[in-house]
Amino acid sequence: MNKQMKVYTHYNKIANTDMGYRWRTLLQFGTSWDVIGSIVMMNPGGANFKYLDHHAETDKKLLNHLRQFDNDQSFTEDWYEFGSDPTLNLVNELFTERARLNGYGDLNGVIQIFNLFYLKDPNPNKGIALNNQFKLNDINDRIFNDDIKNLKAPCYLGFGQLSRNSQFRDKAKCFFDKAIHELGVKYLNPVFEENSFMHPRRLMRFMKNKPEGILMKLQFCYDTRSSDKFLGEIRYLSKLLLIKSRLTQMTSAKWWIYQGWDLGISFNDKTNKIGLESWYGRKNIENDDFFHVFVTVWDTNCFVPYKEALIKRYPNAKIDNMGLKNRIYLHLPTIKSTDSEIIVEALNNYYYQLLEIIKTVK
Repeated sequence: MNKQMKVYTHYNKIANTDMGYRWRTLLQFGTSWDVIGSIVMMNPGGANFKYLDHHAETDKKLLNHLRQFDNDQSFTEDWYEFGSDPTLNLVNELFTERARLNGYGDLNGVIQIFNLFYLKDPNPNKGIALNNQFKLNDINDRIFNDDIKNLKAPCYLGFGQLSRNSQFRDKAKCFFDKAIHELGVKYLNPVFEENSFMHPRRLMRFMKNKPEGILMKLQFCYDTRSSDKFLGEIRYLSKLLLIKSRLTQMTSAKWWIYQGWDLGISFNDKTNKIGLESWYGRKNIENDDFFHVFVTVWDTNCFVPYKEALIKRYPNAKIDNMGLKNRIYLHLPTIKSTDSEIIVEALNNYYYQLLEIIKTVK
């Protein structure tokens, strides 16, 4: 995830309430103000004013950049800087992953956030009820017309079940039609009803290590409907999930899978963080005959307390940083098999060996 993200938006408070509607939200990265992506979701969630006094932006140079995103240059609505929220962070993660997979480098530009309605509430069902209570549909329609004009590729449609809600289906279909027919987006099924329009929270959290979620993410990142291209990755992940499940049962510990390929576990996370990481040598596991395992130390300063014991336990192990600054990897003996049970047994042994080494180090 790119940690340099800034959030800018319009916001209008609803009279005599603590609520409001947030619209034309922009995620800005680096130094560029060029549009590098768009995403359409349900409604604005929990992100709030960055500053306690809720002041509007006044810097002329910044406002010149922001006002290029207002269709009417005489428009005088205030712009505000907001903090982030979990969903906006996941949007950041999704587009960062897309940039990484395509070799684009760090995000540098603006991701536009659009919604099917604009009342700000982290609970979409409550938001719909409040939207109707405050009769915001006319406002939503005016904003929607501008949003359709400004939608640019690459765009991810993540409005989930609202695509099947009678109140919002037509708007969702308009975004879909523009994405498919004008912007040439290829990752979507050309039949509107056949798409799940998975919300980023579901895609990047609940489904991130499941074949359906991995496939959807890869299709978006590479903008293709093809699934054949990703069968190797999906088989790879499925095998890692099986190994992870068995290890969790055997050790009662919290194993994780990072970005669909790295199986690991860590200890002493708040002090001298150390752990195990492991992955296949190639993702085409049917033709692979080895499974790499490493003791990982995430900061070189944290290696000192473990160094003597690790070298004594694994005297022939290679130690390097594999090109990652401040990282230490101790290469454990490779597991010469693709059999899940053999891998599980070996990783289980490495787990308890490491546990013995670190039990006296905090």
